[in-house]
Amino acid sequence: MTAKTLEEATRADIIAAATAEFVRSGLDGASINVIASKTKTSKMMLYYYFGNKAGLYRAVLEAAYEKMGRAGPQEELGALPPLDALQRYAERHFEAHFRNSDFVRLVMAENLNDARTISGSDIIRSRTANNLTVLEDILARGKKTGEIRQDCDATELYLVISGLAFQAVSNMATLRISMGLDLDKPEAREFRRQLGAKVALRFAKADP
Repeated sequence: MTAKTLEEATRADIIAAATAEFVRSGLDGASINVIASKTKTSKMMLYYYFGNKAGLYRAVLEAAYEKMGRAGPQEELGALPPLDALQRYAERHFEAHFRNSDFVRLVMAENLNDARTISGSDIIRSRTANNLTVLEDILARGKKTGEIRQDCDATELYLVISGLAFQAVSNMATLRISMGLDLDKPEAREFRRQLGAKVALRFAKADP
C-alpha cells in the first residue's frame, strides 16, 4: 500500500467512525475519544488530519454531500428524452435519500446549527451546483421540444424534488407515532418514489 493510499484509507476510516458518532450525538455531544476508539488509528491522527472536532465535522458533512452526489442524479440522464430524464432524476433523488439516511440526519442537525459549519465549504456548493446543472440541462432540452413549460425554474423544481425526498426520511419517526404511517415499508417507499416523480412532471410539463 502506497503512502497516499494509506492516507486515503485512514481518512475514510476516521470519517466513517465520525459519521456514526455525529449522527448519534451531534457536533456538541460527539466525543473524539469515542470516534478514535472506533477507528484503526489514534486520537492524535484525528487531529493531524482534521485539526479539531469542528474540522472533522465539516469533513464528515462534505463526505456526506459527495456520497449523495454519487448516489443521486448522474449526467447519463442526458441520453434520455427530457420527460423520461426528469422522471428518473426525481426517482434517483428519492432513492439516494433513503439509501443515505445519515445524510438527512446530518443536514437536519446542521440546519439547527444555522449552517455555520458548511458556510465556507466550496465542496458542498459545488456538489449541489452539479446536481442543479443536470436538472437545468434536462429542462433546457424539454423547453426546446415544447414538453417543458418555458417558465419552469430549475431551482424551484429542485426544491420540490429534494423537499419531498428529504421529508419522507426526516419525518419518518414522528409520522409513525403521530399518524401511524410506516414510511419505511417497501410499498410506502415505492409509493413516495413514484409520487415524487409525478409531482416533478406535473410541475414542469407544458400545458397540452
